[in-house]
Amino acid sequence: MELLIILVLLICGMALLVLELVVIPGTTIAGIGGVALTIWGFVRLYAQYGTTVGSVILAADILLCVILIIYSLKSKTWRKLAQNEEIDSKVNEIKTKVSVGDTGKSVTRLAPMGTAVINGEQMEVYAETSFVDPDTEITVQQVEGNRVRVKPVNN
Repeated sequence: MELLIILVLLICGMALLVLELVVIPGTTIAGIGGVALTIWGFVRLYAQYGTTVGSVILAADILLCVILIIYSLKSKTWRKLAQNEEIDSKVNEIKTKVSVGDTGKSVTRLAPMGTAVINGEQMEVYAETSFVDPDTEITVQQVEGNRVRVKPVNN
């Protein structure tokens, strides 16, 4: 009965570790729990059954864990859990022509980047100074592609 409990601990620990590696990113409770269950199972195994049985089961556990990880990564069932969508949007798709000297108004605080309305279009801008408060009149200082650098009018 004791061996059955130890094997259940090892299998649960291995399952949690595979779950951690394949499904859950980062270090989570599943990974910590898997390591804890595995260590506890092996401590109990070596204490109850000695070095020979412990080493044989340790080798079998490592081999089974490697096989499970390889199978899990090659299996198509994990693709259902993966995000397969692509993000194809772009930041600051400027539809109107913005040129140096155009004026507008900041919508959010520019610290140093934020949102402003220039030529009737809301866009992301970068402040030449470090901070610009909301509802401040701004003027365009530089345009490089989609990057618009502004400064307050009263500076």
